[in-house]
Amino acid sequence: MSINVLLEDENEPVIWRGPVISGTVRQFWTEVAWGDVDYMFVDMPPGTGDVPLTVFQSLPVEGIVVVTSPQDLVSMIVGKAVRMAQMMNVPVLGLVENLSYFECPDCGKRHEIFGASHIEEVAGQYGIEQVVRLPILPSQAQLCDSGCADELDNADLESFAGRIMKSLEKEA
Repeated sequence: MSINVLLEDENEPVIWRGPVISGTVRQFWTEVAWGDVDYMFVDMPPGTGDVPLTVFQSLPVEGIVVVTSPQDLVSMIVGKAVRMAQMMNVPVLGLVENLSYFECPDCGKRHEIFGASHIEEVAGQYGIEQVVRLPILPSQAQLCDSGCADELDNADLESFAGRIMKSLEKEA
């Protein structure tokens, strides 16, 4: 479900203040016929604002996965998000570093375009065990842009998700 689906013009920005956004998050949870789902993913904006707070307080959240990129400034934002989750008693299940590197198709060398990764250090600092680094893959971007995201090679994410599932099963 997305606000974009409900807009008359999908190109119009959604300029709402916190209380309206929070109400919409609650409304999506309570008024959308989700059917029988095993897992639900809520894609939240970065930071520690109204949306994460509403989600943590209103939905039965069993854990979060924090998605980041390699820039140093982003590590600070990740730290805030992790600390917020800890303060709200929401487990951080793992970290995903998107745009982690680009592997040259000609020479095979990895290039860290956005700087060196610090994801392992951040994970260690907060005791987060599950980490995955996702490369920049132009071919996958093309699949998404053409509406064929179901054809993506998700091996890295599937392995990551499997490790998270095993850790959750151990806790149960």
